[in-house]
Amino acid sequence: MNDVQSTVPVMRFGAFEVKINSRELRKHGMRIRLEEKPFQILEMLLEDAGQVVTRKALREKLWPDTYVGYEHGLNTAINKLRDLLGDSARSPRFVETLPRLGYRFIAPVIRPGGAAVADKKMLLVLPFESLCGDDEQEFFAEGLTEEMISHLGQLNPKRLGVIARTSAVQYKARKKSIGEIAAELRVDCVLEGSVRCNGQRVRITGQLIETRNQTHLWSATYDRDLRDALEVQADVARQIGEALAPQLLAD
Repeated sequence: MNDVQSTVPVMRFGAFEVKINSRELRKHGMRIRLEEKPFQILEMLLEDAGQVVTRKALREKLWPDTYVGYEHGLNTAINKLRDLLGDSARSPRFVETLPRLGYRFIAPVIRPGGAAVADKKMLLVLPFESLCGDDEQEFFAEGLTEEMISHLGQLNPKRLGVIARTSAVQYKARKKSIGEIAAELRVDCVLEGSVRCNGQRVRITGQLIETRNQTHLWSATYDRDLRDALEVQADVARQIGEALAPQLLAD
């Protein structure tokens, strides 16, 4: 990791401002008292915003000589950080948990001058809607959504940020407009879609929408046999990823 203190003295996200050199956290200009370990965790997360900071990396940097009680110390520090940010593990807006792996900062981070870190574009994959009318295909649509988020998140994490599944799922079946969702999550594009069934055949439709003017950038339909649901989910996610890469990663 780079020395964030020497390169990025101030960073902003949501209503918060972090001054690295003076080790201050402010909300709407008001200083919030944050203990050393939670602040160091926040610093590491902001430095690699959009990417996974592993539990191993946190231990090696913040608890290099501690083995007994390390897990408890890390969990306590993360909980304190979330409490001060008004965040939650179940529906994160800032700090996403990747079970047994680590954590990822998922909100847009602004550096001095107003430029987002690495000019990263933000994408939301809305839960694909099942139009089949049975629980089995509902599970298929949920699995497809998760596969899509995972695949798109690996395209180019430094240039494309994908909102976590736990944040995206809260919009399932909600009657909010693309504009309202974009304002809440600060995303540039939204991928939405549906699954229709005919026996063991499924038709998957996807649409990419630009939130600035709520216009369609791309759409496609995929017909598949459901003999192997996992293979179908992975194949469609891969094809959609290949089709969207030129749009999402364009300069």
